[in-house]
Amino acid sequence: MRGGPARIDAALGRVPMLRLVAAVLAAISAVALVLALAGALSYSASTLLATLVVAVGASVLGDRLMAGLAGARPVGESAIVTGLILFLVVFPSTTPSALLLVAATALVANASKYLLRVGGRHVLNPAATGLVVAGLTGLTGSAWWVATPALLPFLLVGVALVAVRMRLVGPVAVLVVLGGALQTGVVVAGGTSLLDALVLLPSTPLLFLAGFMFTEPITLPPRSGQRYAEAALVAVLLAVPYVAPFSLLTLRPTPELALLVGNVFALVAARPTAAGLRLVGRRALTPTTVEYAFEPDRPLRQRAGQYLELHLPHRADRRGSRRSLTIASVPEEEDGTVRVAVRVREPVSSFKRALDALEVGGAARAVTVTGGFTLPDDRRVPLLLLAGGIGITPFVSQLRQDAAEVADGAPPRDVLLVDQVPAADEIPYLPELAATGVRVLLVCPDPASLPPLPDHWHVAAGFDAAALAAVLPEPRDRVAYASGSPRFLGEARAVLRELGVRRIRTDAFAGY
Repeated sequence: MRGGPARIDAALGRVPMLRLVAAVLAAISAVALVLALAGALSYSASTLLATLVVAVGASVLGDRLMAGLAGARPVGESAIVTGLILFLVVFPSTTPSALLLVAATALVANASKYLLRVGGRHVLNPAATGLVVAGLTGLTGSAWWVATPALLPFLLVGVALVAVRMRLVGPVAVLVVLGGALQTGVVVAGGTSLLDALVLLPSTPLLFLAGFMFTEPITLPPRSGQRYAEAALVAVLLAVPYVAPFSLLTLRPTPELALLVGNVFALVAARPTAAGLRLVGRRALTPTTVEYAFEPDRPLRQRAGQYLELHLPHRADRRGSRRSLTIASVPEEEDGTVRVAVRVREPVSSFKRALDALEVGGAARAVTVTGGFTLPDDRRVPLLLLAGGIGITPFVSQLRQDAAEVADGAPPRDVLLVDQVPAADEIPYLPELAATGVRVLLVCPDPASLPPLPDHWHVAAGFDAAALAAVLPEPRDRVAYASGSPRFLGEARAVLRELGVRRIRTDAFAGY
């Protein structure tokens, strides 16, 4: 492992996203209680504690209730995250009527996950939905009391951790910077000094909303440009209360409403596609890697390099019954199948056990097909593809698709694939890669034990700048695509920066 950032990236990548968000929100909540005890907040510790218990408790109970009614399995960590967000945003209170409204808001938030669905997945941020509905009643609203200077240092650290883990640093930065600039500009235009306007920024919902609500993966659009566009849209809408604080009955511009409008934009951009799947076969690619072939009941819109969200009904562990798996087959595979591959290693999750036990003919569901890890349309762009282990799957689809396009008359791309494998018998899709004709640098710790390889393949015992430079004299002119575990991506970034490569796109396989 090279460098502190790479270590941090790898460490965060080993933590499931929901668990990280829940832990960060819980830490901020704990700090808030301590600050309240010290008299540093406007609310007492007892008031915050009562609101916390009700918000999280009602959220968990609401999730269980709605999951039971919908015949689904509750996702406890998701409900905890929703409850913690609501705790940090609603008006804290100890009065029974106010706490009842907090509980109702949490119930509506969790109900939205099961009732407001398109293509089999919820499309609106649950906490924001609960807050908007609560506001429409006219009985309560959002306080955003978490936006206080006393909590700012902890918010900054928490938002940074979440943004890095979810690989959303750019969109979050756009939302915070653009939203802050717009709000500051409007306030200054109203007669406030620039210094006073900047002092007010930590007391706005901007940072918390950007870090913990905008970043919900399932409500984001698939492509990087679309995510930036949604961030900009939400930033503009957050400035509306400062520019035009209108009110239509009980409807008024709020941060939570701005986020829901962004969610709708994301829904239109994503065009979620759901399809029933039937397992038609499986095959072992390596001793620890298995490919599963599914037949969809309707054609799936797919670009090479995208992933599908696979729902497999079973008695799931806390990580749930869905996983995002990159599609290894090319769009419109000749046999009509959609293929995914998983690496099997201990400890095995309930999802992998259920997938392994699924019989031919067994049913699953593709909730959506999405993702922006696709090759550029301009075939003149020289490419450097780097794969670690099972991270080879998007490149298998892309290179097979590219070979088919070349056979149909398209100009060939200038591509080098670097494939790092842990052992000589752990090379997934070796025949398929060889058939594409692409030039490959195969990195294996024991090159002497490798099977016969195509003449245009190169071999190295280690993955470093020297090995790459030996087969690629001008790497800095290329656009790099790296796919694999967070640890591998950290190593890849370090090697690429050492070689002067600056244009890098990544696809993280965090394990499942």
